[in-house]
Amino acid sequence: MEIITSVSNQLIKDINLLKQKKRRLEKQEFILEGKHLVEEAYKNNVLLVVLSTDKTYLENYKNVRTVQVSDTIIEKLSSTKTPQSVIGVAKMQENKLIKSDRYVVLDGVNDPGNLGTIIRTSLAFGINNLILSNNTVDVYNEKVIRATQGAIFKANIYYTDLENIYKTFKEEEIKIIVTSLEAKQTLNNLAKPNKFAVVVGNEANGISDVSKQYADELVIIPIQNNIESLNVAIATSIVLYSLTN
Repeated sequence: MEIITSVSNQLIKDINLLKQKKRRLEKQEFILEGKHLVEEAYKNNVLLVVLSTDKTYLENYKNVRTVQVSDTIIEKLSSTKTPQSVIGVAKMQENKLIKSDRYVVLDGVNDPGNLGTIIRTSLAFGINNLILSNNTVDVYNEKVIRATQGAIFKANIYYTDLENIYKTFKEEEIKIIVTSLEAKQTLNNLAKPNKFAVVVGNEANGISDVSKQYADELVIIPIQNNIESLNVAIATSIVLYSLTN
């Protein structure tokens, strides 16, 4: 176990730089905050470093770099107003497509909380594979990580050009179900296919033209009381529940 007390230490500087997306991509590493996320990373064999003010706590970790640090260092590395006493560094998963019969596709979702919630919700409904357009928010953003509550370590996440993945779906007869406020068909009347990809769009602008172009089904969730639309994470939950139950 190491002991570091200075914020000027090179390891601390290197970890702090992981707050930048560019640096995360270069190093293929990202920051975790709090015991729960660190422990989930450890269980999934992606934890590289764990730092804590609590020496006894650090003794729980084997085959991982452990560092006892000061409160000042935790405060520097944390992105929350009330930092927890544990910070971790984990390695990113490889950006690759894992074949499946069911997917969730995010077309330009830009709110970190929404992305994190959709990842967690997808797993809850048995869908491990998420396809993210290149303009979707960075999945390793600290707000996304917190919103997943550890589910990120169980999901297969693949950033790609959506047109290419839609062509693959067509070849494999995976029905592309696109949520849209412009749709005529309601979710209630949609048949439940065995193989599908549910596509949800940007919070402000909805789905892109390419998603509309490749859609097998455009569907809308019927809502009442003159409410124009639902939050994208809530809408995803409703659609997945409908298709998997």
